[in-house]
Amino acid sequence: MKNTSRASAVCTTQRAASILGISVSSVQRLVEAGAIGAWKTRGGHRRLPLAEVLAYKAQPGHQLLEPGQSDHLRILMIEGNAERREQFQRRYSQWHLPATLEFSSNIYQAMLELARQQPDLLLVDLESNGINGCIMLNTLVGDSKLWTMHIVILSEYDAATLAERGILPQGTVFFGRTVKAAELRDYLQARCTQQVRSSALQAAAPLPLSEAAAPSCKQQGHAPLAQSMPLSNGAMPGVA
Repeated sequence: MKNTSRASAVCTTQRAASILGISVSSVQRLVEAGAIGAWKTRGGHRRLPLAEVLAYKAQPGHQLLEPGQSDHLRILMIEGNAERREQFQRRYSQWHLPATLEFSSNIYQAMLELARQQPDLLLVDLESNGINGCIMLNTLVGDSKLWTMHIVILSEYDAATLAERGILPQGTVFFGRTVKAAELRDYLQARCTQQVRSSALQAAAPLPLSEAAAPSCKQQGHAPLAQSMPLSNGAMPGVA
């Protein structure tokens, strides 16, 4: 009876998602933001106190975090190759970034996730199975509701080749697969730093800024124009 009672006092992320009526990834983001406590078992599975999940649900007007409201950068990567997902996960775990990384194995799964909760940064492996890069990227860049989301393209082809094919729209950042791991890490670290600053400014809740004091949307919203990162002999296997 004691073990049963203890087990009923905790729940999985799947059960928490069902209780709150949100996606599993949204529960994970609430945990990363500190809204709900959690820990991981020896097997790496996340467990949440049921009481905290119910308490969060009971809060008046509780809602999901919007992009930029958490000081943890939310990264979604579209990668259809399981081996490359594992390689990137191992590399990413060594960087210790203040960010959460999630994967979508195909474009359809990614679109569902984008509809549920917009990430702060989208990593796209163009060589991933089932991805039509030209249509997808131009659709995402052209969606005004996603203008705050940074888009990073990973590809075996060089930037000039992709640009000729119309698969490197403005407002995206490009990394070749042979780029040094440190360069991609530094880029993500810069985004994480920007995210922390943005979150702190929002938490301060200042009065509306005047046009003279506030940077324009163009200055602070979009990622830099597409650019080709220099190739290096210190290539990073499994960047994507």
